[in-house]
Amino acid sequence: MPKTLGMLSATKKTIHILCDKGKVGTLRQCEAIAKPLAKHINADVNYTDVDLPFWFKYFTPHITRYWPKKLLPTLIVNEHPSLIIAAGRQAFLIAAPLAKQIPTIALLNPRCPPNYFTIVIPPLHDEVGVHANVIETLGSLHPHTEATFARDEKIDAYTVTVLLGGNSKHYTFKENDFIEIAEYLKQKIETRENTKILISPSRRTPAFGVDILKHELSDISATIWDGTGENPYFKYIGLADELLVTGDSISMISEACYLGKPVEIWKLPIKNERFLHFYGAITKNKHAVFANDAWPTTFQPLRELARVLPLIIQKI
Repeated sequence: MPKTLGMLSATKKTIHILCDKGKVGTLRQCEAIAKPLAKHINADVNYTDVDLPFWFKYFTPHITRYWPKKLLPTLIVNEHPSLIIAAGRQAFLIAAPLAKQIPTIALLNPRCPPNYFTIVIPPLHDEVGVHANVIETLGSLHPHTEATFARDEKIDAYTVTVLLGGNSKHYTFKENDFIEIAEYLKQKIETRENTKILISPSRRTPAFGVDILKHELSDISATIWDGTGENPYFKYIGLADELLVTGDSISMISEACYLGKPVEIWKLPIKNERFLHFYGAITKNKHAVFANDAWPTTFQPLRELARVLPLIIQKI
């Protein structure tokens, strides 16, 4: 039976995050849960980047769950935490045996029976199924609030913010993708007077794509972040009247939908089932639409952390 926080007593509580090394987006989701939980239970938050020897790839949580603690890497948990939050394939290998003694939240799909952990928080598009300890989320969790996007400055124009992703295992951008985006933005300029374009490339955006947009949009009111100084990503979202987000990033789409502004997804030929399920759910629930599709009367803000946090607290 998975442990819950209520079963343990500790004068000083500690939440320990186990996250695969280098998974920045995954770690951010862990922190989104850990920080408000730490405040709620008055706990410290510690971190371990999980980077296991190569031979661990041959194991699954089904196997490591029954390993004695002495077989686990000693650097993973140097103290007895009150709660573990684990995310990532390698992290789940370590968390599975620890969860027998320590309340553990598995963030994302652990690819093993959910009852190995106290709580499992997978995205809806992973289709983990209905279980008593499973809390599904639509999109990616993030720690942002309205204050993240708040800006004192104003733009005296209707503002379209463009959030660009980039190459991934699911899709490699082509020159034509950026040419078509530029043409779509030109249409917006033509159909509405006094429109300004703000474009935030990501670190994955191909340089040639940024160059194409600079060339194609040189004659209109468009500002493209050049990569120097602080990334204006959150600023641009806050200033937007509407947003256009490339469909390669579930995290970017989730963040863009937070404020309930009109969000258009730039459709890419991604065939991955997880992405297709996400697109279906995000549009069905009126958080976003595909570019060129009709808009709903109102767009619904996507605030999953605020929804799931009370459910987590109930279960721990």
